[in-house]
Amino acid sequence: MEDNYKRIESNLRIGFYGNNPSACADDHATLAGEYSFLCGLMEGVLKTKSAIWNELRKNVKSDTSADRAYDHTENGLNEIGLKLRMKGAEKMLSGLKSLIRNAENEAKNIF
Repeated sequence: MEDNYKRIESNLRIGFYGNNPSACADDHATLAGEYSFLCGLMEGVLKTKSAIWNELRKNVKSDTSADRAYDHTENGLNEIGLKLRMKGAEKMLSGLKSLIRNAENEAKNIF
């Protein structure tokens, strides 16, 4: 998964997809699958969050302190990492979709 994510990110940065709409569409589908996988991982993290958070809340004076303590747990760090990866994947999906749309519009003007 990491390899595809980084490869697609790199290809977007260097402009590889400008002349290759087929590869763009393929990588859009690949990235959509990886996004779905990340959502599944996030589901697992969120299912256990409340139990961990409630235990942490018993030992601190405020919800904010419990949130901070949760962010330092393995589960909390996983949640933060997954959120960032999902946001990055969303932006890349949007960029790929724009490139695909541009290629479609160019094809319509030609034919």
